[in-house]
Amino acid sequence: MLETQNSNCRSALNFPVEKPLAIVDIETTGGNAMYGRIIDIAVIRIERGKIVKRFQTLVNPDRFIPHEIEHLTGITNEAIAHAPMFHSIARELYKALDGAIFVAHNARFDYGFIKNEFRRLSKDFSAKCLCTVKLSRKLYPQHRNHDLSSILTRHAIVCAERHRAMGDAQAVLDFLSIVQQQTTHELLTLAVNAILKTSSVPPHLDKETIDALPETPGVYLFYGKQGELLYVGKSVCIRDRVMSHFSGDNRSGKEMEIAQQVSRIDTRQTTSELGALLLESQLIKELRPMYNVAARRQHDLILARRVLTETGHASIALEKTHDIEIDLEAPIMAIFKNFKQAKEYLATISKEFGLCQKLLGLQQTNSYCFAYHLHSCKGACMNEEEPLLYNERVEQAFAGRRIKAWPYTGGIVIEERDPVTNSGEAFVIDNWCLLASYRFTEFGQTELFKGIHRFDYDAYKILSRYILNPRNQRNLRRVPLNELYGAAENYDRMD
Repeated sequence: MLETQNSNCRSALNFPVEKPLAIVDIETTGGNAMYGRIIDIAVIRIERGKIVKRFQTLVNPDRFIPHEIEHLTGITNEAIAHAPMFHSIARELYKALDGAIFVAHNARFDYGFIKNEFRRLSKDFSAKCLCTVKLSRKLYPQHRNHDLSSILTRHAIVCAERHRAMGDAQAVLDFLSIVQQQTTHELLTLAVNAILKTSSVPPHLDKETIDALPETPGVYLFYGKQGELLYVGKSVCIRDRVMSHFSGDNRSGKEMEIAQQVSRIDTRQTTSELGALLLESQLIKELRPMYNVAARRQHDLILARRVLTETGHASIALEKTHDIEIDLEAPIMAIFKNFKQAKEYLATISKEFGLCQKLLGLQQTNSYCFAYHLHSCKGACMNEEEPLLYNERVEQAFAGRRIKAWPYTGGIVIEERDPVTNSGEAFVIDNWCLLASYRFTEFGQTELFKGIHRFDYDAYKILSRYILNPRNQRNLRRVPLNELYGAAENYDRMD
């Protein structure tokens, strides 16, 4: 049910703010804004002391509502089955929130969910937040608990529909009305201004550290109180990305956890995003920060190599390895995180491209594979299909996952230059391997970071996206093989 109502007949409150107020409450499928979805939302918009709009609707989250949420809110899966999805209410909701101060009890929770819902629609939403939990703590410090239930009991506020969006939003409005009656205008102004201007920057960071953050590409390193490395990240604008970790609408619980522990920030500037990406990848592997869990894992990868049978048919051999070696006689067709992922992919292409399960390594038999009896395999397993025709389908099946062939006969130098300072960075690459990197200025050159000198899958993904992009060709210079390692030891920049 969608309820939207305009009204200016009821006086609401005269809060010490210049902007409208949007009192918001939501009910969700869970507590994580990245994975949970909104199922009920309400907004009470107040302009010049009067309620001008009430907006409320159930929302179809396109997923199952857990039983505990059904029990808490009374909102059942049947109730939301025919409710509008978020994209259908986004325009009306945005109008209700636009230009207003976002008011909610535990505002970070509600704000984070709504911001993520708009983000899924590729629409930006931002607002200043006034959290009534913080307001209660400032104005009633003698009390220990400031959750909504405690506030309702303490101030004798009657909530008609507890744990429903409009009921709780109205309860917050009633609390603000009581606050206005019980508090002097001066004290209320100080409390509201303090909350609206409060930065969530960790208390262990001084103002000079924040002011010194560069607005350039590069890498930032977060350290904890004991000097432990917490996190390494990269951005095309270090300052903006670092500050986003400390904003009130953190995208994940991990970012909130990191932000609370940061006591020191180091930065390493680069000329471009390419340098930032490569440096971040190398630092994570080298320094193993606590919170870069996925990126620093040194698990083995599963390679799918193409090996020709005696009849000339392409078969697939899975190989577990940590260091990837390029073998022209057994080229890598795909890379997987684990055997399960590899087997699932092979089973999928077997059906989609009519490939032999025996040659894909999915079945061991001395006769025809099972797919042959289902008329999916055309008999390559028993040499009934021409190798040329079969192998062509194998290439098609793996086309999207193959490591791209190195497009040059020798190595290359990638040079990223700052047009203002004429300084920059250079990367010496051969066969997707990073041999060396340099930072150069008018005064000379210094090493940016050590070369890898072997095939690194993470570096390959970064380099292939860059090198195969036509827009970057002007930054590439080919280097003959006999000059390549000389360039790696002593870079001569382009004129």
